[in-house]
Amino acid sequence: METKSKLEGFDGEMRIVVPPVILAENIRKGRSDALYITDIGYYPKARHHYCHRPEGSEEHILLHCVNGRGMVRIGNEAFELEANQYILIPAHQMHAYQADNANPWTIYWMHFIGRPSDDFIQKIFQRIQERKNILAFDGEVYRIFNRFCKLLSKGYSREILEYINLTLPYFFCEYLYPEIAKDKNVDGTDIIELAIEFLKINIGNRIGLQEIASHVNLSVSHFSKVFKHRTGYSPIEYLNHLKVQKACYLLQFSDKRISLISYDLGFEDQYYFSRLFKEHMGVSPSSYRASLEQENNNKIH
Repeated sequence: METKSKLEGFDGEMRIVVPPVILAENIRKGRSDALYITDIGYYPKARHHYCHRPEGSEEHILLHCVNGRGMVRIGNEAFELEANQYILIPAHQMHAYQADNANPWTIYWMHFIGRPSDDFIQKIFQRIQERKNILAFDGEVYRIFNRFCKLLSKGYSREILEYINLTLPYFFCEYLYPEIAKDKNVDGTDIIELAIEFLKINIGNRIGLQEIASHVNLSVSHFSKVFKHRTGYSPIEYLNHLKVQKACYLLQFSDKRISLISYDLGFEDQYYFSRLFKEHMGVSPSSYRASLEQENNNKIH
C-alpha cells in the first residue's frame, strides 16, 4: 500500500501519464527490446512531497534533482539528493522519498518499463552506490527529456510513442557514460571527433601523439586514456585503421602502384605497409587488388 503526503499539486508542475490501454497496445505492437515511459513530469519546489511504497513500484523510477534537496530510501539504504544529483529506484523495491522541509527539491522524474531496463538499472544503480550519481540536468539530458514531454503533450500517436521508445536508451546513456558526454572542448566540440578529423586530414603525414594531443588541448597521457576509452584503440592504432581504409579505397578505385599508395599514406617502408595491411585485411595489398579485379571480371561475364 502506498502512502503519499503530497504526490502532486505543486505550482508550475507538469505531469503526463500514458493511458494504460494505450501503453499496453504500444507494448504489444512495439519492439520486444524497447523501453517504455509510463509517467513523466516535473515538480518545482515540491514542499511536503512524500511517497512510501512498501511493495515498490511496477516501474523503475528516475528522480533527478535540479534544486533544493530531499531524501530517498531504497530498502535499507538511504540517499540524500541535492542539486545535480539523481537516483534510480528499481521496480518492486521497497522505497520512500521526501522533499526537505526547509529547502524542498525541484525534480524531473520518470517512470519506465521494458526488458532491457534491468541491465540499465544494475549499471546505473552501481554508479549511485559508488556516489557517482552527479549529473547536471542540462544540455543533452534536458533537451531529450523536454522533447519527450513536448511530444507526449501532443498525444499518443504510434509515431510519437515509437520515437520515444527508441530514443529512451540513448537518454540513459547520458547517465551510464557521463565521462564520454563530457569529453568536449569549451566550445562544445567533441574532442574525440576533433582528434579523428585531425587524423583523417593528416592521413598522409607522419604525426605523433604529442601533435594529436596538442590539437585538442590535452596532455598526451590524458588524451591517450580518453581516446582509448572511447574508441577501444590507441590514437596511433586508430590512425593505422584509417590508413588501411584509405588504402582499400585507392586499391579499388585508382591505378596507383602499391608503392605510391604506401608513400601517399605516409609510409616510407612499403614492406611495413604491406605487413600492416595484411594484419588488418588478411591479405596483401596486391592480393586484395587482384581479388577485386577478379570480382569485377566475374560481374562482367
